[in-house]
Amino acid sequence: MPKGELFINNKDSYDNWGISMDTSSLSALMTPAPNKEFIENKSRLEHGKRVIAASPKVDERNLTLTINLTAKDENEFFEKYDSFCQELATGVLNIRSKYQPDIVYRTIYLSCNQFTQFMRGIAHFSLKIVEPNPMDRNIND
Repeated sequence: MPKGELFINNKDSYDNWGISMDTSSLSALMTPAPNKEFIENKSRLEHGKRVIAASPKVDERNLTLTINLTAKDENEFFEKYDSFCQELATGVLNIRSKYQPDIVYRTIYLSCNQFTQFMRGIAHFSLKIVEPNPMDRNIND
């Protein structure tokens, strides 16, 4: 994803940090949220169990996003890397893409499970994030 395709906290991720996201990460964001477990009751006096399936609610989502950081040289790489780490330290990552312009994924940064640097100008990250409320995606809120 080049310039203008991915935005983190209303900043173009490619312009600000050289960050791009692969297609598996876009798919992870777009995967429908799971439902919370339905209310169930088992009674020894009845066959099977009772399930209240009215008004299902969605559950939080734990996601892993694979992103890449690219820079033209080592100095630019470390500047972009430091700046992106500062953004992660805020804890809040509001993510949107040009493919879903009216949706913002309001996520919380948890950790970076994998960091690989190649040739001092390219890095590959696996970010662990959580979307606490998948129903809160309206861009105007």
